Amino acid sequence: MSRSASETAQELMNIYKELRKRYTLTKDEFKSIAGKEKLRLAFLHEVDESLREDGYILIDLQDEKDRIGVVRITTIMNWTQTEDDVIEEHRYDEEWDEDEE
Repeated sequence: MSRSASETAQELMNIYKELRKRYTLTKDEFKSIAGKEKLRLAFLHEVDESLREDGYILIDLQDEKDRIGVVRITTIMNWTQTEDDVIEEHRYDEEWDEDEE
């Protein structure tokens, strides 16, 4: 029997606590932890929701790098924040197009 999304999230958090840092898994490694033969996008979203409740985020990089990452939200919040002058330099100058909102 496979793990539920919340059980899978708990296992991913256990791995994080054991490694004491962010990490990535291959799709096959993730499926092995979840006990799933196939990995559905809806299940990944459910796992991510469970992780977020406890301060973690699942990063789906399957299309780009065949990896799934787990990182703490506090880690992301410690990344460098952009300065106002950098944002101003890259701001779009034309009127907002209502169709794009």
